[in-house]
Amino acid sequence: MRIIHCIWSFNTGGAETMLVDIANEQVKTQEVYVLIVNDSCQKYLIDRLSPEVKVIFNKRNPGTRSIWPLIRLNWTLLRLRPDVIHLHNGALPKVIIPLVSRGLFLTVHALQIPLESVRRGMKLIAISEAVREDVLSRGNYDIVTIPNGIDVDAIEKRGRHNLNGKMRIVQVGRLDASKKGQDILIDALALLKQRGLKDIEVDFIGQGGSMEELKVQADQLGVSSNVHFLGLCDRNYIYSHLKEYDLMCHPSRYEGFGLTVAEGMAAMLPVLVSDEGGPYEIIDHGKLGWSFKMERTEDCAEKIAYIYHHYQEALNLVQEAFESVSMHYSVERMAGDYIKYYKDSLCRRTTINPILLAKRMKIWTYEL
Repeated sequence: MRIIHCIWSFNTGGAETMLVDIANEQVKTQEVYVLIVNDSCQKYLIDRLSPEVKVIFNKRNPGTRSIWPLIRLNWTLLRLRPDVIHLHNGALPKVIIPLVSRGLFLTVHALQIPLESVRRGMKLIAISEAVREDVLSRGNYDIVTIPNGIDVDAIEKRGRHNLNGKMRIVQVGRLDASKKGQDILIDALALLKQRGLKDIEVDFIGQGGSMEELKVQADQLGVSSNVHFLGLCDRNYIYSHLKEYDLMCHPSRYEGFGLTVAEGMAAMLPVLVSDEGGPYEIIDHGKLGWSFKMERTEDCAEKIAYIYHHYQEALNLVQEAFESVSMHYSVERMAGDYIKYYKDSLCRRTTINPILLAKRMKIWTYEL
């Protein structure tokens, strides 16, 4: 089977991380391409792709009004005649013409993704039940859930040992407080310090537009010495250092999946998440980890304090959590589910409608 994954750009993000994993797994049994539409990508992500994955750089200038890069995109697809075209951005369907005997799939990677470009006959894939419910709340779409997966074996495991008077918390993700909620965790840390729990530290791994405001917040609350911003770290670093922490906290305001939560569970860390969205789903609604009321700083602080004082109880969940991740959230399972869904859902042979093609050409003249 010839599979082409199409994505606008290839920079750091959950969709890109998932695409690297699925392409590397699928290429073991299929012919796989990754087509990057815009001239915007990070080399370290390209380097993580298997040499067997064929990468196509379309080199469209982001924001251009020229239709030629999109003509080149469609010519590439027509020439390669893939069995599956798998899209990873919600706006991509409007720039791809109806193709002969092709299956068109779109993964919805987050909550609240615009769906205006989804067209009839397209198969949608949600990365979690939370995302699927969000999509169905906006229309009667043909959508299934295939959760993201991780390389469980590549993550080094934490030993089963108690705290040594200090708790180290890790949060991994883009520094975008409006979505990821890092400010909630800093507020909770300050509250705990006021109550006498001073031996708790937080490492934020990631970069993003909220970094400066989070640093100012930590300074103003008097916890800057307890908060560390490690910046963007590659996956190898994260997978080898998660074991050094005592707790993973993911205080997101909304989250479609929460790949890092699954990674924390694979490292055999206790995890604390907000009680809505994908992360809450991963911990089986509180059976495999701890949760607090979304956006409730007080509740977040109380749960951290409880875990601190009852750490053995928290450790009692990590083995079952690890087994759940290994069974339900492995990259092998994810890739296999995608292949099966492709085969079950391939579209019937169609012909190109010249009127529809002309309409598509007009759409291309708008800035994307």
